[in-house]
Amino acid sequence: MRLYLYLISLLVALLILNSAPVLAQEQTVEDKTVDPPKPDMRSVKGLIPAPVLYYTPDTKLGFGASLLGYFRLRSYTDTTYTRLSLARLVVDYTLNKQTDQWLYWNIFTREERLMLRGELRHRIYTDRFYGLGNDSRKDDREIYDYDMVSAKIAVLKNVGFRSFLGPDIQFTEYYNVKLEENSQLGSQQLPGYRKGRNVGLGAIFLIDHRNNTAYPSKGFYLELSGYHFGKTFGSAFRYNNLNFEFNRYYGLGNDRVLATNTMLRLNEGEVPVQRLSTAGGDKILRGYARNRFHDDHFAGTQAEYRFPLFWRLGGAAFAGIGDVFDKPKDISFSTVKYSVGTGLRYAIRPDQKLNSRLDIGYGREGFNIYLMIGEAF
Repeated sequence: MRLYLYLISLLVALLILNSAPVLAQEQTVEDKTVDPPKPDMRSVKGLIPAPVLYYTPDTKLGFGASLLGYFRLRSYTDTTYTRLSLARLVVDYTLNKQTDQWLYWNIFTREERLMLRGELRHRIYTDRFYGLGNDSRKDDREIYDYDMVSAKIAVLKNVGFRSFLGPDIQFTEYYNVKLEENSQLGSQQLPGYRKGRNVGLGAIFLIDHRNNTAYPSKGFYLELSGYHFGKTFGSAFRYNNLNFEFNRYYGLGNDRVLATNTMLRLNEGEVPVQRLSTAGGDKILRGYARNRFHDDHFAGTQAEYRFPLFWRLGGAAFAGIGDVFDKPKDISFSTVKYSVGTGLRYAIRPDQKLNSRLDIGYGREGFNIYLMIGEAF
């Protein structure tokens, strides 16, 4: 694990050094979020109630209701506004007999002095497990059920240059775990095959130079976070988790954007199966279901071209590679996962650049479809 820590530290240092001139330039030329002065209004805000209809390989068709709140707080000293803050409550049911009640938020306080981020969630879920490693077989699929309650609360302070730093507390309780007969999870007694509690304390450092949090057209986003889960905090599992993400956005004119995303997830210790790194899902490697591949670590990168069509519609084309692994030597060209695909965007609120998206991804094992709110990254 020391090797991984060294590598990630070196990678972050190189990226920051390489981006330093760009950061200094963007700090001076980046457009401020300015709206015409409106004396009778101190902020931009709204609520969007909406039905929920989505599809993922893990849930099949899901439906329910959501309430999306958004706002941008106006400065006390000038006519600038914070970037878009979002809070969303979702209640839904899927044809896989799953239920989900989920409240999450990403909020900027006035003058962007603080960023408040977190979620509260209760879920009754049917999940799939194929085994560990990047060469697990589809024929080894097994189904297991569990209930979950979780809470995540992060308070990040603006430390200058649109950088934020602060603590993050995570709590998750898994219970009512039900396995198939002769299950791999049970026979191998993998961590998390029975009920268990995850409690961890960590820290997040991020630099957010995106010009818009919902649909960036220029700038970059870098996030580095680390957590320790242990019995000191009341956790049933003891492990460490490190995460790295770097996104870059290039405006090509006429509302066309080229976006890139690189992710790294590292775990060490007694990691429960529900918290293992995965390759796939609606964020990256969209040609695969989120839970198709499990292992301690994941590394991947992708690029996406976004462009307008007509009215409120837009399109996207994306491609990426990545894989899960236990040791770096486990990654090979014969098993590395690739994903290509295309998508359709519909502007829910064009003035705030808030989109819903339909993505169709293709990978080594066929197609997967995702219908979600917000961009993948």
